[in-house]
Amino acid sequence: MPAGLGRQINMAGPDVARVTALDWVVVGAGLLAYISAWLPWYTSTASVPILGITRLLRHDDAWHAGFGAWFSVLLLLACAGWVLASTMGGRGRTTVMSLIALSLSALAFITIVLRWATFPDASGGLGRVGQLGEINLGDINLGGFSVTSSADYGLGVALVAAIVATAASLLRFRAASRNTP
Repeated sequence: MPAGLGRQINMAGPDVARVTALDWVVVGAGLLAYISAWLPWYTSTASVPILGITRLLRHDDAWHAGFGAWFSVLLLLACAGWVLASTMGGRGRTTVMSLIALSLSALAFITIVLRWATFPDASGGLGRVGQLGEINLGDINLGGFSVTSSADYGLGVALVAAIVATAASLLRFRAASRNTP
């Protein structure tokens, strides 16, 4: 028999029993953020009210809504992976490990809010087009067209996920700092 075949390898596998409810909340928030990445984050529409026509111009998910959108999703996924890996590996209760998770989730929250604030505004970017679209014949205004844009529900779902992950990470950090001598 070859030398290595008779030996049993004793490797300690991941211990799922170490994962607490707060850890699962952070992991769940990361998964929710991943799902939100495929939902619409930004929508813009054009309409001609007098004709009753409305057309969708743009409908972007997180992967197409800019750096702040997809990066925040990746941060929340990294936070979820970090919490799960560090907890199952037995090192998740330290203050430093919990601080890293809190930092990742808080940065994701800030990034989502900044992405929301920096979405293009139809009235600012396309205001002239709306003015050119109006047809004025003396005192008769035939309406023209309007362009609207806004954040969509995918961003809202990601924002909720970031808030939940940040709150759970903060509670994890506080519990870890209380247990540190």
